Amino acid sequence: MVKEGKVFKPTKLGIVTTAFMVDNFDDIVNIEFTAQMEEKLDQIEEGKQNWVKIIEQFYKELQDDIKTAEEQLSGVRIKIPDEETDEKCEFCGRNMVIKSGKFGKFLACPGYPECKNTKPITYKTEAKCPKCGGTILQKFSKNGNKYYGCENAPKCDFMTWYEPVAQTCDLCGSSLLKKSGFKGKFTLICSNETCPNHNGVAKSENK
Repeated sequence: MVKEGKVFKPTKLGIVTTAFMVDNFDDIVNIEFTAQMEEKLDQIEEGKQNWVKIIEQFYKELQDDIKTAEEQLSGVRIKIPDEETDEKCEFCGRNMVIKSGKFGKFLACPGYPECKNTKPITYKTEAKCPKCGGTILQKFSKNGNKYYGCENAPKCDFMTWYEPVAQTCDLCGSSLLKKSGFKGKFTLICSNETCPNHNGVAKSENK
């Protein structure tokens, strides 16, 4: 699920997963089963049912469902619909889509194999680059590790592993970074390497 404003909306992965569960586990994923199980749990609490027998019965039915699903879906690959974005492919102009890979999600051109353009998903932060003033983006490496870099890369080579915060340095005005420490503590350091506060300006509990 994702939250848009005050409303929760299902993702395409959620829709595909729900359809899979309903198609293959319809005796469990339904309102009647939920109501009956709630009644049995109430009876267990009241001492009218043996919880071991209830659980044994449930697991037997679940194991049968899983075995049947494995046999019917042997060799079947379930495709998750691509999520289209507003970002244009710089090579062919198509709207890029979000795909999932070994190390997480990434952007890819839907024109594959004619266009093989891919790139990591980035998220804007409220911090500004200390070198050129551009927006600092949250990025992910090819191995799925989170890092932060300037939106003007590769022209600007600013990069850090530390999370930027909206607060700015009192000495030079550059954005501060959250340098993680021991037992959830962190130190705020200036993103400007030439600033005296680059070694640390404050300490706080990471909540």
